[in-house]
Amino acid sequence: MRQIPFFLLLLLSTVCFSIYAKEAAPTLQDLADNNDITITSWLNSNKNKAITVAINQPVILTIDIATPRWFTDGTVIEHISIPNIIAQQRNLQATNYSLMNGDQTWSHQRWEIPLFPQKSGQFIIPPIGVKVTVSVETGKNVTGILSTQPHRFSAQRPTSQMTNPDEWIVAPTASLTQEWQYSSSNKSKINKSKNDKAFQLKIGDAITRTTTLDVSDSLAMLLPAIIPNKQMSSFQRYVDPVQLTDISNRGNFTSIKKESETYILQKGGKITLPQISIPFWNTTTQQPEILFLEGKTFIVKHTLISWLTTYWYYILLTLISCLIFSLLTKKIRLYYRTHPYPDFYLLCQSIYTRTWPHIRLHIYRKYVQKTEQLELKKYKTNNKKEWDIQSEKLQISEISKFKVIWLWFKIKK
Repeated sequence: MRQIPFFLLLLLSTVCFSIYAKEAAPTLQDLADNNDITITSWLNSNKNKAITVAINQPVILTIDIATPRWFTDGTVIEHISIPNIIAQQRNLQATNYSLMNGDQTWSHQRWEIPLFPQKSGQFIIPPIGVKVTVSVETGKNVTGILSTQPHRFSAQRPTSQMTNPDEWIVAPTASLTQEWQYSSSNKSKINKSKNDKAFQLKIGDAITRTTTLDVSDSLAMLLPAIIPNKQMSSFQRYVDPVQLTDISNRGNFTSIKKESETYILQKGGKITLPQISIPFWNTTTQQPEILFLEGKTFIVKHTLISWLTTYWYYILLTLISCLIFSLLTKKIRLYYRTHPYPDFYLLCQSIYTRTWPHIRLHIYRKYVQKTEQLELKKYKTNNKKEWDIQSEKLQISEISKFKVIWLWFKIKK
């Protein structure tokens, strides 16, 4: 058997290696280096302008991947973990479209990820890995990871009133509504007062208050609490689980938070459930607003036990006061059985019976006791003219009872 020359073996090995190298699939990095796949990213719609937003206002990170071939498997974006930023991908599917680039048709995938800053300050978004699978000319698939460009933006408190950002809504639009439901065995006897703001119920009835907060371009998890936590002994409070919903409809995102509480009435009297006000920063008008809901006042009919329980303190105080007054009155009566009545009391009796001789007697008696004089005209007072007129009238005719009392208190030492 003839042996193959060594140089022929070497030549055959070289040809086979060249054919294998030509048929070997390129890597994703090779495609990127040859501009056969591109990845671009930017914040919001303006790619060059510096971005400044309010706390809890979303910044949209857009990632666009393009290739003249086609995508053959799902694209996976690395989880974004940045301190004080909530990143939640609202669309789990990319926007697919194609564009002509010269004579070639390029396939595009566009992803939008909202970033919600939780504090004021500067934020840097590091490069984010994106796992992509595309086809190549050999008919095989190439999988690899591309990285986005780093970005930066800043967040701030848009108004000095935002001392507690967790209590604010930051969005283009927002609405707050409520519903009231009453569970009573005697609904037909619910009495409405002025402006339909007060309803009469009875102990054991239930009131359910349901509030709905509807906010655009936000996250339900970022919405503040709606109904204040108010504890009162006049009712038992039962809170339903909070319902959080994020809805996407043709590129419009809406977040809904629903809270519901039930109050079982335990005592009679007036019960007022508080009003609700939530501060709202309108990113469209760049102005602060207030979302407001009115409270309601309910009149709860007392039972005998609830009435005694509610007003026992006042009842006890009234009984004690009546007892003290009764004892004091009895003691006064016993005292004046053996002592003369006060002059002013006698004067008032005379005024009541319109006994003018007695009225003049009491006035003169006090005048003599205080001044040791006999003539009323000689009395010196700060309103001498009025004193002379009224004292002279008193001696010759009748005057009003108020003038008599005025003369009485004018007489001093």
